[in-house]
Amino acid sequence: MRFNVLVPFMVYLSLAGDASAEEIGDLMGYWRTVRHGALVKIADCGNGTPCGELAWVSEAISEGNILDIHNPDPALRAQRLIGAPILWGFSADEDGWRNGRLYNPEDGKVFRSHLQLLSHSELQVSGCFGPFCRSQIWTRSVQPFSEPSSKF
Repeated sequence: MRFNVLVPFMVYLSLAGDASAEEIGDLMGYWRTVRHGALVKIADCGNGTPCGELAWVSEAISEGNILDIHNPDPALRAQRLIGAPILWGFSADEDGWRNGRLYNPEDGKVFRSHLQLLSHSELQVSGCFGPFCRSQIWTRSVQPFSEPSSKF
């Protein structure tokens, strides 16, 4: 009797693991943020979890800054904004990706983050500070970005 229950349960667990691994592929690509319309490129961190980096931001929003001047780590303030890590440290669960980190280069703050793919073209991104969370819906960008200025 135990064998009849254990085998289907093990098959279920193996299929659930595959579903999470496939979801990373669904997340990969360019996503436009809500507030400033910046683009974040999401890719595999190399361990099957999503990582995101800033791929494009308008000069009007960056106010001409090309460096990560608000980074809380003084050693990282000289890094370029384009390519700066924005999302990392996620673990898969049944509703998406949890317990990751979201970096806001506008003020240098890092938030606890959750990602949930709502559709092929919509990604819910939540940032939390303590018990308070805010969510945005990022939209998939078909074209990565307009040609950035030579400053970026």
